[in-house]
Amino acid sequence: MSLRDALRALHADRDWWRKVLIGGALSCTLLAYPLTAGLVVESLDNTRKGFPTPLPAWVELSSRYILGLFAFLIDFLFYVVPFFVSALLFFCYGLITVLTRAEGNFNPVSAFGGLILIAFVASMFAVGVSPVGRLVFVQDSSPENAMSLKSLREALRGKARTVYLRARLISLPAYVPVILLGALLVYVIPSNLPFSFLIALLLYWLTMSALLYAHLLVIQVYAGAEAELQRRGVERLPE
Repeated sequence: MSLRDALRALHADRDWWRKVLIGGALSCTLLAYPLTAGLVVESLDNTRKGFPTPLPAWVELSSRYILGLFAFLIDFLFYVVPFFVSALLFFCYGLITVLTRAEGNFNPVSAFGGLILIAFVASMFAVGVSPVGRLVFVQDSSPENAMSLKSLREALRGKARTVYLRARLISLPAYVPVILLGALLVYVIPSNLPFSFLIALLLYWLTMSALLYAHLLVIQVYAGAEAELQRRGVERLPE
């Protein structure tokens, strides 16, 4: 599926903008973020069943919250956990540096570790481990499989790797509004503009709404990638 097809499927729901803005408001709080992640998972499941539109309505929030919590944990394991591990290693190294009274402003170990971490996160994003993990979650109905290395192995397996990589490249423009709104938010927060707090709050809401919009487009593209693999006769990884 092309990004144009994904846009057409999403905008076929005349109420898409209202659902996205509601989801963006919920995403502004970490506690309610799983609700929007659950919306993305439900939309992916509907698309795989042949019903990409309309987007799921904001009902049955309890079951959606559970789905979104598992989806959030997929991202947490592949993106957030490495940051915690790296922070712990940097803390230990810094403590050793202080105890040994090492001098010097430039710390090559910390710089190298930071580059490795950035490269790792960029690699996980490039191979699409998050949307592929959601595909595994929906395919297997098993959060355990999605949160295991199966998501990474599925994203990297030989015959599927090029299809998923093309899906990632196709979906990259979906993140442009997020980047632009986020950059504008970073500019407004420290500024002395009139009503800067209200402007920043509005931009934060719009940024989170744009992120949800991007995720909905991305899963449409990856659902199309899965359909292409099926047409090619590429078998799924065993459960």
